[in-house]
Amino acid sequence: MTTGHKITTRTASRGIEESVQFATGVVRLAGGTVTEADEAAARRVLTGVSTAEQELAAFRRELEL
Repeated sequence: MTTGHKITTRTASRGIEESVQFATGVVRLAGGTVTEADEAAARRVLTGVSTAEQELAAFRRELEL
């Protein structure tokens, strides 16, 4: 017998700046670095200006240069 799972939409509990700071902290704890450009890209995604796929494509283009 399978049981159904209730799917709920979770609303954002943090503001954009708090989310960016949290993600930056996680990356740094893992030994990575975060640039101002990375933070700006995260803000664009969080505000709906661009998608994660668009930001990744832009990052890949930069790597090819």
